Amino acid sequence: MLDFAKELHRQRGAGGFFAGAAPGLLQIVPYMGINFMLHDVLVARLGRSGTGGSGASGLAGMAAGVVSKLLVFPMDTVKKRLQAEAFWGPAAAGSGGGSGGISSRYDSKPPPNAGLGNAGVVAAVNRRLVDKPPSAGGAPYGGMVDCFARIARSEGIHAFYKGIFPSLVKSSVSTGASFWLFTLTRNLLRSMYDGKLKIA
Repeated sequence: MLDFAKELHRQRGAGGFFAGAAPGLLQIVPYMGINFMLHDVLVARLGRSGTGGSGASGLAGMAAGVVSKLLVFPMDTVKKRLQAEAFWGPAAAGSGGGSGGISSRYDSKPPPNAGLGNAGVVAAVNRRLVDKPPSAGGAPYGGMVDCFARIARSEGIHAFYKGIFPSLVKSSVSTGASFWLFTLTRNLLRSMYDGKLKIA
């Protein structure tokens, strides 16, 4: 990791560490807002139907994770393209790096997902579907807006949703598990405080 960080700084400069930061920040606010809003709405509806507890919170979280990720995924794609460019693309001007990008130094090493095991399968599949060398050998992206416009113009709107399925699976499971564990822990602590053991 340290070796890669040094090479990234050598070829891309300090800005290489922040590749894709703008779309990442722009997507996280609506993503988390939709997550919590939709979760609370669904939990309230499930509560009125007689279904409550940590299980209902987990199910609501899974649904919220799918919807929120689906809505912000185009921005997520732009973020990943810009991050991939820091690896695949040409070195920043005046940085002292070569023209082949950071990837040229690691071509003889195993692929990024080698040896990940089951824990990294979904994330690795998503990266392989979304990430690609910048603009298929064309000029580097000029930033978030340029990346967004060029993807739409040269690849079509559907390109913003490449890799959507594994990403939805990941978001659904992780968000559902987070809300389930949060509610389970909260109920347990409340039960301990009230002197009652009611976890479900």
